[in-house]
Amino acid sequence: MLNDPNSPFRGVVGLGALKSEHPRRGSRWPAVIFGVIFIAAAPVLALVALFLGFEAYSQHGLMRVDDGAVIPLLVIAVIAFVIGALVLFNAWRTWPLAAVLYEDGLAVNRRQGLQVVRWNQVDWVKQAITRHYYNGVYTGTTHLYTIATQDQVKIQLSDQLSKIEDLGKAVQQGVSGALWPRYLQALQAGQRLTFGPLGLDSQKLYSGNKELPWSEIKAISIKKGIISVKKEKGWFNWASVTVPQIPNFFIFLEIASRFTNVE
Repeated sequence: MLNDPNSPFRGVVGLGALKSEHPRRGSRWPAVIFGVIFIAAAPVLALVALFLGFEAYSQHGLMRVDDGAVIPLLVIAVIAFVIGALVLFNAWRTWPLAAVLYEDGLAVNRRQGLQVVRWNQVDWVKQAITRHYYNGVYTGTTHLYTIATQDQVKIQLSDQLSKIEDLGKAVQQGVSGALWPRYLQALQAGQRLTFGPLGLDSQKLYSGNKELPWSEIKAISIKKGIISVKKEKGWFNWASVTVPQIPNFFIFLEIASRFTNVE
């Protein structure tokens, strides 16, 4: 992408060395062809429906016009047009989509323009990684990473980008490295750190109105995207939240592992 003289990323400066490029995943043209076929099919189906309706009217009068395939064909024509229009709109909207990862930040190009963010300008990053199954058979994994800057600009990275898992991991690491000194200083000053529905300080873990000393926590377990807090004495989890609810998840894990077992 950067080899293209018209690339919007050629003007990006101040983010350090180039790490990786992530163009839009897959070819753009199949979606365009698919959308055009559906839109072209809509008037054909509508004309067939009108012809059948006219034939029914000529033979049986107005009362039989809506019999048979007339109404279903009109409905299918409308659905085909809507699907085709949506596919074409999405292809147009995501046509310029691409991201470039740098040592000190990220640049993302969208239809709205180029977004550039430095890691030290990020407020938080969240990840939602979902494994999908159908009748017990694994069908794939979807990824969504949301970055929020300190001035409340949000950038979302999804499976529309190539190598999204590598990109998402690098974003988490970059943001965590930039924000870690700030979190560590606040922790050492005795402040409570907030991670969505959970909070913590050097003495306790917090969940809503509940609090639990680190000495009474058996382990924090992370399985299938669920974070479960287990007490030393007790049959049930003290608290359960999902990973997508936790901003700066990597930092949360690093701090929690300093006070209790994380498994």
